[in-house]
Amino acid sequence: MKKILIVLSVFSLLFASCNLDEKPKTSIDKESSLTSVDDAEFWANYCYIYMRAYTAGSYIYTPEIAADFFNPMLDYGNRNGAPYRWDWNSGDPFVDIWGGAYSAINHACYMIENIGFLDKTDYTMEELQRLNKCLGVAYFTKAYFGLKLLNYYCQPYNASTKSGYGIMLVDLNRPTGDITTYPGRSTLEESYQWVKDNAKKAEGYLTPYPGEVGSDELNIDIVHAFQARLALEMQDWNTAISLSTALVDGGKYPLCETQAEMTNMWTNDSGKECIMQLWADKDKKSRPSSNDATYVGYTPSNGQYRPDWILNKWAAAGMWDPSDLRFTTWFKTGMKITCSIGSASGMTIFFKFPGNPELADSETSYLNKIKPFRIAEQYLIAAEAFANTNGDPLACSYLDKLISKRIAAHTPLTLTGEALMDYIKEERAREFIGEGFRWNDLKRWGKGMGPRPDPQLKALIHTSGSNGPALNLTISASDHRWAGPIPIDELAANPQIRDQQNPGY
Repeated sequence: MKKILIVLSVFSLLFASCNLDEKPKTSIDKESSLTSVDDAEFWANYCYIYMRAYTAGSYIYTPEIAADFFNPMLDYGNRNGAPYRWDWNSGDPFVDIWGGAYSAINHACYMIENIGFLDKTDYTMEELQRLNKCLGVAYFTKAYFGLKLLNYYCQPYNASTKSGYGIMLVDLNRPTGDITTYPGRSTLEESYQWVKDNAKKAEGYLTPYPGEVGSDELNIDIVHAFQARLALEMQDWNTAISLSTALVDGGKYPLCETQAEMTNMWTNDSGKECIMQLWADKDKKSRPSSNDATYVGYTPSNGQYRPDWILNKWAAAGMWDPSDLRFTTWFKTGMKITCSIGSASGMTIFFKFPGNPELADSETSYLNKIKPFRIAEQYLIAAEAFANTNGDPLACSYLDKLISKRIAAHTPLTLTGEALMDYIKEERAREFIGEGFRWNDLKRWGKGMGPRPDPQLKALIHTSGSNGPALNLTISASDHRWAGPIPIDELAANPQIRDQQNPGY
């Protein structure tokens, strides 16, 4: 039985991702693993590995498939079918992230505690600075994974929900079998404050490290980008405005202006527009999972495209200006796709993660560096926050700045009120399609989801059995499934949360 509170060793998948010859590859010796500055940096490196592991692959495409962009092809074999049908359980990624997130938080807690135990009497200023950076990484890790847990397992934050269930708040790593010491779930308000406090501590330690385009190490700009995201979740509009506009107006992270720049960013991982782009290296056998949920399904031997998941009409065309750089870069149009009953031409395929040749073993690997923070998000945070504080002209201004780089012939916006918010929501759908934002955006807006838009070609879509109703699925804002189930093993292992399962499970 897995108990998240006694996790110390890093999951084997994480170690398999990294080639650090000077340390063991299968476990961390807790008795002697953090006795120097070099050890602290080694532990900090694994915070990045955690971040990459749980910001890629199924942790990105599962919430996209649960939302309203994709339909399953006839031959999809029920791969990711449960989230599409909103039929998840303790074996699905919607709840599987629980153990990984708490393992990362415990890893960070161990770092913080043991850095505190070091005898620093003879340390140089440079060594103390290195330790402080490691502490910044640890506190950021706690905040980052705390917010992930809140997104997956809790109701959206607002005045009516903040007294409800949040998450377990872990600040000490105590590898013990004493179940009486395990924490219960705090309130949603306490949990968000805990994330905010850890991010603030990270900010203090990482202030000396300025941001740079495509950085693969934490710095002050990444912390501020995260804090802006957190402020948006908490409906703290003024903080969201202050942080996001500072990043945008600073001009450090220019937007792509040409098709070549956009392609280079998404295919070759140029780092442009990225406040953070996580490190990966094929030669060092350190690569992320693919964010492609078989959206392409290309077979080189016969030249056929046989995807599992195909865009619906709205995502494939309805929400796009055909000249939008995002549309012309991330989509293959006029394609012939194949399934067991035949083929269809003129289809649009999602191709946002085409695969960086420097990372891939083949043209069908679809491996790209992970981009957890992009400057485009900050434009949209600013716009949404201004729209919620009677700043409609300023909201339009930030939207215009973003969209004018995506669509050359963009006409400045003069929207207000509900029409403006509707536009912001569609713009977030366009900008972040496939990146794991959509499900949580629908959740925090509190308007539910559905019915799903019509498929591109219904004859090729899997509509038998429970997939039929899922094709036109409508989920109300009050549906209990917006908060995933706490894993059964955790309920059994921790008596403090045994009676704190989310409603409906």
